[in-house]
Amino acid sequence: MKEPIIFHLSGDRVFSEREKAINQFYNKRYFGEVVNGKLFLSLIEAAYLMEKGRIRVFDGEKELSFRELVELGRKRDEQFDIKLLVYTDLRDRGYTVKSALKFGSHFRVYRRGMDEHSQWLIWVVPENLRFSPNDITARVRVAHGVRKNMVMAVVDEDNDVVYYKIEWVKF
Repeated sequence: MKEPIIFHLSGDRVFSEREKAINQFYNKRYFGEVVNGKLFLSLIEAAYLMEKGRIRVFDGEKELSFRELVELGRKRDEQFDIKLLVYTDLRDRGYTVKSALKFGSHFRVYRRGMDEHSQWLIWVVPENLRFSPNDITARVRVAHGVRKNMVMAVVDEDNDVVYYKIEWVKF
């Protein structure tokens, strides 16, 4: 197994200046984004890679445990746990997963790599969430407008994920 690469906490992201990090994670597996020669990962991406033993994260001189990193994520997002669960499921299936905030969803998903446009927008919801039909309609409209499939990832209390494709039907 490869030696874990060191990342540093910076607000709600982690970063590494090592070229090895950019090559291993961004160029080969499409994690994060490169800005001014640094690879930045979201806390979800960092938690995924940390759990896999691929990175270590430091806050100053202190190395963070996986639990501490997840706790930071929870402080910034009450749905961090279920989003990490869905992110992990999709990544483990071989998909490339990126943020979809600008599309009003949680993730955009690519079949393999990022050579083409993403195929799906993923909206992560706990199974007990109450929402209006307008919540679904708005997301489907955006997905349709950008030529993507809208998928609702429903997480139950046993942390099982079920994916539902939602689409317009014309009669």
